[in-house]
Amino acid sequence: MKEDIFIKVDTYLSDLFSLEDDILKKTEQSIRDHKMPEHSISANQGQFLFLLAKMCNAQRIIEIGTLGGYSTIWLGRALHEFGKLTSIEIDPNFAKIAKKNIKNAGLENTVEIITGDALQVLNDIHSNSNEKVDLFFMDADKPNYITYFNWALQHSRKGSLIIADNVIRDGKVLDKNSTDKKVIGVRKYNKMLSKNPYVTTSILQQIGIKDYDGIAISVVN
Repeated sequence: MKEDIFIKVDTYLSDLFSLEDDILKKTEQSIRDHKMPEHSISANQGQFLFLLAKMCNAQRIIEIGTLGGYSTIWLGRALHEFGKLTSIEIDPNFAKIAKKNIKNAGLENTVEIITGDALQVLNDIHSNSNEKVDLFFMDADKPNYITYFNWALQHSRKGSLIIADNVIRDGKVLDKNSTDKKVIGVRKYNKMLSKNPYVTTSILQQIGIKDYDGIAISVVN
């Protein structure tokens, strides 16, 4: 009963604000058509990311985990005319589909999708540019969240946002004996955030069409 009402409310809010246009719907359909993991954020979560990017006046965004480009489109649309988003995807097949979706959204001049290991790509970005990152969004490779965070912190300005998705994992973070690498990864990440003096963090529980999870939002002090 509870799960049913959560889904209905999520759908109500999405319909109320007309959050998904044809481009976003086609992006979701492309993920299903190519039998990719349906791990994209929901429309309401996309709107939330869009608002966060607007609130911090993001001009430079980096995303870890492109998948089909659904969240990438939301973030790309939040950028101003000269803004830039780099999204990193390890799977070349996923990246290929995402690039088509990005082009369909008219964001090919704003969004760059790089295929490869995120840690290596981040090192390459550091070597080629000293620009600060306004918003850093992690939605893949949970065991390396802390490593990504440290890179983001080093390349951020005061007021930059570092955002990590899926940090509650259906409540499995409560299991101290879990052997799931993703659960272990986000447990370590959450604990690190609780003690880190360089950011102020809030972890929000989220529930709806995408079941039960949470998002960590850190503001660089």
